[in-house]
Amino acid sequence: MTYGNFGHGRSNAFQTQLEHRATHGLTLNVSYTYLSQKSSGLDTGNSSLGGVAYNQFQPEQDYGQESFVPHSRFVAYGVYDLPVGQGKHFGSSMSGWANALLGGWQTSFNMFAKSGAGYTPYWVCDDCGPISLGNVGVGSIDAVGDFNNTSYRPLVTGNYKHRNGDQIWDPNAFALPPSGADLFNNPQVAKRNLLIGPGAWGVNLGVHKEFRITERVNASFGADVDNVFNHRLFVPDSDYGGGGGPFAQLGDFSLMVDPATLQPVIDPASINKNDLFGRLVNTFSQEGVDSRRSIRLRLRVTF
Repeated sequence: MTYGNFGHGRSNAFQTQLEHRATHGLTLNVSYTYLSQKSSGLDTGNSSLGGVAYNQFQPEQDYGQESFVPHSRFVAYGVYDLPVGQGKHFGSSMSGWANALLGGWQTSFNMFAKSGAGYTPYWVCDDCGPISLGNVGVGSIDAVGDFNNTSYRPLVTGNYKHRNGDQIWDPNAFALPPSGADLFNNPQVAKRNLLIGPGAWGVNLGVHKEFRITERVNASFGADVDNVFNHRLFVPDSDYGGGGGPFAQLGDFSLMVDPATLQPVIDPASINKNDLFGRLVNTFSQEGVDSRRSIRLRLRVTF
């Protein structure tokens, strides 16, 4: 096992932005980014240590889309003064009490939408060390590169894009990893970030109003609705979608020594398949949007 500075990366991006400055009570900002970010040097969220190369002898085999980086991302936010109340387009002649209740309200929102990111399928080895697949002789093989488990990439044997209910990838399209000298370079071994996960979108909404009680006393009342449409955000975080989570884990196994060849092989009786592989059963807060709808009421008095 070695550590060092190696690898290279390349980013190609298209960005565009539309901005409407505050006029007629409306402020609006909309932006879109298309990003192709590839590298062979892992960056799995631990910036102080980097990551573990799956095949340190041929690191270029891992050149591909970065983890947790969607190709498309759309972000928007805005503030709008409702045209209702005294001096407004609607209700300009309403009484003082009516204006206090109905006039002068302001709304705000922020939202995001993004496409799916890449995930690496893997098997966890429960007892690798001192023996390991391929007679590599080290128990630090990491299919994902984030220092979680001794893990190996599977063989791809079928169409993994077949969806079944809430399971977006077909686990039957993957086999156990090779156990011989072709551990790393078997052409069927799954590539880094082979799997494309779900996209997501979410919207927050706020409604606010300022009340002038006296010359020296003001009150602000508002409601903030997080994830106003209660849309489920299935995009995993790095814990659930990385090498320590079940989202891309096919299962686990233990090793035995083949008495005929004296080589480490997978014990068939030890294989446990992961029922959560590729299943959309958990939601995650992200991009400033909660994983479920929540409403906060707030009242502030200033004097």
